[in-house]
Amino acid sequence: MTSEPCLTWQDENGTQHRLALTDRIFLGRVCRGIEREKRILVRNPMVSRDHAVVRLTHSGVEIVDLSKNGTWVNDVRMAPGASRNLKDGDCITLGNISIVLSCPRSITPSDEDTWTEQTTVNQAAVSVTNLVADVRGFSAFSQQVDSTTVYTFIKAVFSRFSAIVNAHHGTVKDYAGDAVFAFWEHPGTFSTEHALPACQAAVEQLSSLPEIHRQLRDRGLDLPPPVLGWGVTTGQVTLSHYGSRSADLALVGDCINLAFRLSSMASKTLQAPIVLCSQTASLVNRRLPLQDLGNHEIRGRSGQEHLFGIQMR
Repeated sequence: MTSEPCLTWQDENGTQHRLALTDRIFLGRVCRGIEREKRILVRNPMVSRDHAVVRLTHSGVEIVDLSKNGTWVNDVRMAPGASRNLKDGDCITLGNISIVLSCPRSITPSDEDTWTEQTTVNQAAVSVTNLVADVRGFSAFSQQVDSTTVYTFIKAVFSRFSAIVNAHHGTVKDYAGDAVFAFWEHPGTFSTEHALPACQAAVEQLSSLPEIHRQLRDRGLDLPPPVLGWGVTTGQVTLSHYGSRSADLALVGDCINLAFRLSSMASKTLQAPIVLCSQTASLVNRRLPLQDLGNHEIRGRSGQEHLFGIQMR
């Protein structure tokens, strides 16, 4: 046994492997041009040719997603193109293979895999809870201050919010102008276990605003306290891929559109800063104090939606 990091996994034939991590290890279906002792090949059409890379950094071990169909760490999907630190025992999943970070004796994989067919892009109906956090008055704010100040403000908010999403085991999908869009996948049917962390993340993001404002003022930025609105919805979406870039992960569904609409109404036409759809509310109402906001028409949608707010203590 050695103290150096290793990746261990079981291949499609049930054979156990260990590979020492001395610099970086590439994960994928082909990994063309990469030496055998620096790659793990996975024979699965859902795995991209160059799917991810695990590497040593000055602070430890890091994984970078390069894939079209997604990489999971401890059953949580990574954001497309994102990186995250790994610790001993973390489990990386791609295709049907699970790879565990540990520090055992290294064993080089035995067979060179040259399977080079086209990557099959998965299209799947999945259940998700969506979280959209939208900055109020962003257009007017951008007109009144220089672009460097706008960037500093948005970076501070997005960085803190992304860390909160990650801490609650969610996936940041997009930074859409002045909004952060994240989602939590439900492994099967809708469950409180996966809707609740999204709501808790929204509450924590809201609670973090005074500290973000104080830090910005300490840096010499004379800004008003930031005001945001949150929309949290639950429903079924189609998860697939747009275009040719690995970052073009697509989530398409009515519940996503609704989340963006609700975020634009929260702290504005609705007094509640965090607004939930009825589906989300039904999953978390025994765990969180909710306020019944009644039925409301939503711009661009027919009929009315029964909405709820999270009561802040």
